[in-house]
Amino acid sequence: MKNVLRFGLGSAILVGSTFLAMPQTAEGFSTLGPNENLNLGQRDFRHFNEFTGAGNNNTVIHSNWPQYTGADLAMWKAGAEWGSRAHGDGSGDTSQGTVGSGEADFSFFWEGAANGIGGTNDNIISSISGSSGGVLAFAETPINNGWRIRFYRTAWSWQDGPGTVSSGIDIQGVAAHEIGHALGLGHSGVGGSTMFASISGTGQGNRSIQSDDIAGVQFIYGARSASMPSITAITGSMVPGGTITVTGTGFSTSTNRIWLQNDLVDGGNNGGAHVTIPDVASTGGGTSMTFQLPASGWEGGALHVKRTTGNGGELLSESHPFDGDGGGTGGGNDTINFTVSDTTPNTGQSITFSADNCPPLQTYTLVWANTDNSPFFATFNGTVGSGTTDSLGNMNFSRTVPNGAAGRTVFMEVQVFGEDSNTVQVSVN
Repeated sequence: MKNVLRFGLGSAILVGSTFLAMPQTAEGFSTLGPNENLNLGQRDFRHFNEFTGAGNNNTVIHSNWPQYTGADLAMWKAGAEWGSRAHGDGSGDTSQGTVGSGEADFSFFWEGAANGIGGTNDNIISSISGSSGGVLAFAETPINNGWRIRFYRTAWSWQDGPGTVSSGIDIQGVAAHEIGHALGLGHSGVGGSTMFASISGTGQGNRSIQSDDIAGVQFIYGARSASMPSITAITGSMVPGGTITVTGTGFSTSTNRIWLQNDLVDGGNNGGAHVTIPDVASTGGGTSMTFQLPASGWEGGALHVKRTTGNGGELLSESHPFDGDGGGTGGGNDTINFTVSDTTPNTGQSITFSADNCPPLQTYTLVWANTDNSPFFATFNGTVGSGTTDSLGNMNFSRTVPNGAAGRTVFMEVQVFGEDSNTVQVSVN
């Protein structure tokens, strides 16, 4: 089924519901059904970013939302708004006092970028060309075993903010509504609520869920349990193999699990699987955990703590910002596959640079440095070239090795919209 959000002109309401919602109050929130809720195995969500222009206006990474910008960040914030607690300190959106308002036994796990639309159960937000009678976006249900959300990308003028959206349609506001459907909510009869059946203006007001929306998500998942773990800080060496300390409350004595974003960018179900660090013990009465990060397979963005004693959504903490490159400047952990046709070329020779698994239709930059600045080149000596990745997330171009490069060794990586590649060493003869 499709649960659609339509655009209202002024005060006109265009109701566009193709599902049978179950009302819980006379005019308030409704649900999609008694079994339409997400268990702990369905907490992941991702975005396949095909927005262009103003849809990716935001190119500045915020410390509370590390490593993501543009429409990806808008989607992340939209999901985090429904979370059990504020994400980090709740900052990063000038139109909202705090991001994270659901206060239910529910927290989404942001898994970052996808490179395809996925199936109807793969928990991916993506877009579609064309239009459909004033519909902005729709969620595909039933959702108890997964969901998919589609935006009509070419029919509307989309903007990602990040602050006030004065024209066009706000990506984050619409995403917050559609994600509400993914949670199991139907449309609300309360005007001004995020789950109202239509929007007017830009839809920016939908970014912040209202009291009726909060009542709805708590009806489905229960009010936030006092035993739910919480995170107050993450410190230490946030690089592959580094040792970090997570402080907070409510951790289990010996069997906590740490959830990290994986570095697999795909359009299928596997890309939504988190990386788990199992059996982490706590000290200080469940207030502190120190452990080693994996050597590979993960990237930064967000971190969760999951208890193994208890039931249901109360086991999983809220999301907390986790700048996995340790530098606070963005960049993933080598999610892009980068190759060079000849890593020991001669001057005057043409060599080809290729990459795949990039965010599609985004600007790439190939940078070089005199030293290996892995995992992310926050500083570098120059650029080799830039352009736009294709719709499949690939890039390819050639350059002639200059005479001045003779005898030099440099290190190169590709950076695309907050993600980066493996490092390639090139030594010129």
